[in-house]
Amino acid sequence: IRKTDGSLVAVDDFSFDVRAGEIFGLIGPNGAGKTTTMECVEGLRKPDRGTISVLGLDPVRDVYKLQERIGVQLQQAQLQKRIKVWEAVHLWASLYRRKTVDGDRLLEQLGLADKRNAWFMTLSGGQKQRLFIALALINDPDVVFLDELTTGLDPQSRRTIWELVRGIRDRGKTVFLTTHLMEEAER
Repeated sequence: IRKTDGSLVAVDDFSFDVRAGEIFGLIGPNGAGKTTTMECVEGLRKPDRGTISVLGLDPVRDVYKLQERIGVQLQQAQLQKRIKVWEAVHLWASLYRRKTVDGDRLLEQLGLADKRNAWFMTLSGGQKQRLFIALALINDPDVVFLDELTTGLDPQSRRTIWELVRGIRDRGKTVFLTTHLMEEAER
């Protein structure tokens, strides 16, 4: 694929394959085009040139069908400060036509059950990241996209997040992630 932003070439002649059930890491320094590539694959941006197929679907032409089958955790995301954790999970679940996973069980699995009634603004950085992972998983997606999910987290939170990623893969899901941290990508 190729994607430009004005005169800036963000992604040029880039090609790859991701197999079902694997953790696929897109690695590179800041500004290398990782997020742009991911956004094209997710259907959030249209590439200038090239062909993309995700689960046999074209992310531009079949964007609504694709959105039902993928989960996305964005690099920069926020929620309203005064939304409770359980409210965010139920709101996200209501956006999907197909049956979603049990939100309370998901919060339990991600170590957020005790924060169920907490305001978003009171969560730590690691807790917010785990909530965004929960929101990405609420529709029981076939492919989960995670963009720089450990940026700004302390070492313990990073380890917890990577255990969660392995757990997602162990449930038969495909994980597509970006990072600029070689050590994490290697793991």
